[in-house]
Amino acid sequence: MNRLRVIVLTVSAVVCLAAGCSPYVASVIQGELELLAQTVPIESALEDPALSDEQKARLAFVIAARDYAGKVVGLNVARNYQTFVNLGNEPLAWNLSASRKDAFEPYYWTLPIAGRIPYLGFFELDQALAERDRLVGLGYDTMIYELDAYSTLGVLPDPVTSSLLRRNLTSLADTVFHELTHSTIISGSTNFDESVATFVGRTAAIEFLGVTFGPASAEVSAATVGYADQDRHQAFLRALIDELQAVYASELSYEEKLARRQEVIQAAQQRYAAEVLPLLEQPDLYRGFTTFSYNNAYLLAHVRYNQGQDLFARVHEQTGRAWPETLRLFARAARAPAPFEELRGLLEQP
Repeated sequence: MNRLRVIVLTVSAVVCLAAGCSPYVASVIQGELELLAQTVPIESALEDPALSDEQKARLAFVIAARDYAGKVVGLNVARNYQTFVNLGNEPLAWNLSASRKDAFEPYYWTLPIAGRIPYLGFFELDQALAERDRLVGLGYDTMIYELDAYSTLGVLPDPVTSSLLRRNLTSLADTVFHELTHSTIISGSTNFDESVATFVGRTAAIEFLGVTFGPASAEVSAATVGYADQDRHQAFLRALIDELQAVYASELSYEEKLARRQEVIQAAQQRYAAEVLPLLEQPDLYRGFTTFSYNNAYLLAHVRYNQGQDLFARVHEQTGRAWPETLRLFARAARAPAPFEELRGLLEQP
């Protein structure tokens, strides 16, 4: 993108501020436009001597996954993943979410058009840290983590980033399908949108790896093992959430709830070491959770991305694992006021 267009796009952010947009919205617009200004066609990136052979192989893999997503799964690819931006070793952005300490109640930000949302993305780390510190000062649990991909829901063309290429093949394919699901199925429920994208990402990734490398390949085996470990970890988190929910619903005072919550978390850390790690195929990847500082923001993010996985799987099986019909039912549920309940009702129909 030439310098003149970069200037025009920068002016757009300034106009946004002049029109009454918040500084955060203006910074996001500026960051997104600066990102797009750095993109090049993937085909050009494949010829770039600055990229390693491994990075180029990953890029070719993304192209194949993108094409499979559109032609076989039926996701809305639009203009996504047709360009590349080299960020070096820098993350694409940072995500921040928060929750009350004594309840699983997310903090919501209110933005123009988007409305109330339970997380914010930042292109500048210092802005994310400043907002995190503000929320900590107000007494909230917070979680902040790096992003290497996100979806603009089809509004703008989402590029492949160099940071995304650091993922293994399973995670790379999963991410492509996950983010493209966001361009295909949009509801008024963040939990539904993220959870259905989790299901499509995981399910389509294993299917794609099987088609690409063979159903008995090492790649499929690695994906199956990895997802099995994820499922065991998620089962542990669900149990911890239920235990903490009982504490939060009790008649204890705020201070007593926080003291009891710390006792529950310490016991959970010990339980993870004694009962969960021995069941994992790749325990070294999860050993940190034996001392991890679990908080409500982290646990709510788990809920946000992993609700209804059995429900989605039942729908997919009922359609004979036919992606077009599965996505049609997911999209129909997304249009309902209560998407998860709508999907359960669809399963009960003769």
